Amino acid sequence: MKLLLRSELKMITDANLHEKYPDVYSDLRLLRFLRKSKDRDVNSAADRYRSFLQWREKNKVDEIRDMIEDCGGSFTPTSVRLQVVASYFPMNFEYLAQETDTFNLGDKPVVKPAILNVGEFDTRGITEKILSSNSDVALEDFLNYWIFLYESIHLILYQQSIQFGQMTFLDEVCDLSGLSLQQFSPSFVSRVMSPWLKMTQAYYPETTRRIFILHPPAIIKIAWKLVTPLLSQGTIDKIRFVRKFDGSADEFVESASWMD
Repeated sequence: MKLLLRSELKMITDANLHEKYPDVYSDLRLLRFLRKSKDRDVNSAADRYRSFLQWREKNKVDEIRDMIEDCGGSFTPTSVRLQVVASYFPMNFEYLAQETDTFNLGDKPVVKPAILNVGEFDTRGITEKILSSNSDVALEDFLNYWIFLYESIHLILYQQSIQFGQMTFLDEVCDLSGLSLQQFSPSFVSRVMSPWLKMTQAYYPETTRRIFILHPPAIIKIAWKLVTPLLSQGTIDKIRFVRKFDGSADEFVESASWMD
């Protein structure tokens, strides 16, 4: 794979990017792209990684990566526009930021989960704001917020991978309490959710290990049909529905049920 990317890797080295952003331009990130490719196809993985580099340059992603240093790893962006986007999506990354040296699954280190309160996501509000002609937040800001989150996550995964001497992955706990069909308007699905999931699927492969779904509501089958066409089969295979847990997402994490 490195031979196929020889010219691209030389440009990274010449620009000293591998030392400034080792979490982005290291062999570990290359390996995530290789794991994503069917049957570990190096040609496909190299093409994906090449597209990743082009996307980062076009969208100035390294500048968003710099924001992580400015906010001290708090998962709260310094940009006011990105903070506005964050207010529509309640999530908890405190567990992820904790030390993980005492958490192991067999002989594999485990990074504690992030909690996404999906049932409380104000998708209707953010869609109206993005599509408004006089809005102070555009689709670009929405996508940049998720880039910021994924860059922050991958920095932690890189640090933990170095600490443990093997690749680590993120577990997500998605709490669907309160989820309704109003959150899946045609405008949100086609104009916001679609570019969002396409971006994260393409440029942040092999981020998650498992995705736990808590408190799935009666409408879950409809929501599933709307979301899964935008996900890779590999991502779908990581989803686990938790039907015998009545506690909160925090209680689920603290119970260590996600480590089973």
